[in-house]
Amino acid sequence: MTLHEKIDGQAIRPIALVGVGPGDPEYVTVRVAREIAEADVVAGFATVLAVVDRVITGQRVVLTYRNQEEQLAEVAKEYAAGKRCVVCCYGDLNFSAQELIVRVERHCGKAERIPGISSVQVASARAGLAMEETLFFTLHARDGIEASQAEIVAAALANKRNLIILPLPWSFMPLDMATMFLKGGVAEQHPVIVYQKLTLPGESALHTTLGELATTTQEFSDLTIVVLPRSV
Repeated sequence: MTLHEKIDGQAIRPIALVGVGPGDPEYVTVRVAREIAEADVVAGFATVLAVVDRVITGQRVVLTYRNQEEQLAEVAKEYAAGKRCVVCCYGDLNFSAQELIVRVERHCGKAERIPGISSVQVASARAGLAMEETLFFTLHARDGIEASQAEIVAAALANKRNLIILPLPWSFMPLDMATMFLKGGVAEQHPVIVYQKLTLPGESALHTTLGELATTTQEFSDLTIVVLPRSV
């Protein structure tokens, strides 16, 4: 019998995974804020917890890339003791938090997933794109992105849908992405939008072409989204 089914014969709620939105606290949903406020233990990376700092009343557990396994093991102990535990993810957990979800569920059993608002949704709104006419790709993976790269280029060449892509921070950024498209045969004049820090101070939008993006000297934030509108 798994932890989230019963502890000491008593049924308890599963651990909760929640999305805190794209960074502006005003984008935190009422449901997510309530889950966090009622939790005994709230875990997440420091930048994520900062978004919901005003509603945290329980114990904070700060994750880093180096200590997350150890810290999640501690969260699992609190959960096993009957504490209400919440793990916070940036944006919406269904878009780019799969690695963290796997870790949490390995330690604590099947989690309840409570969505938030993703920067992908904000980018779609800023660009005036309908999600039913758009394909979403994420390169937030640490086990190789070659297959995803090929799929993205193929989708761009097909030119049937708009593309929204999350780069791999620092390792595969907008300039690399533009070069990838050009090498794959996408036209230099194809329009592209690079959004940075959506909903946050310093938010920006660069409207350019793939050819110009591939030769830019501009540096980009790790909070970057690339939009490739369908060419008409």
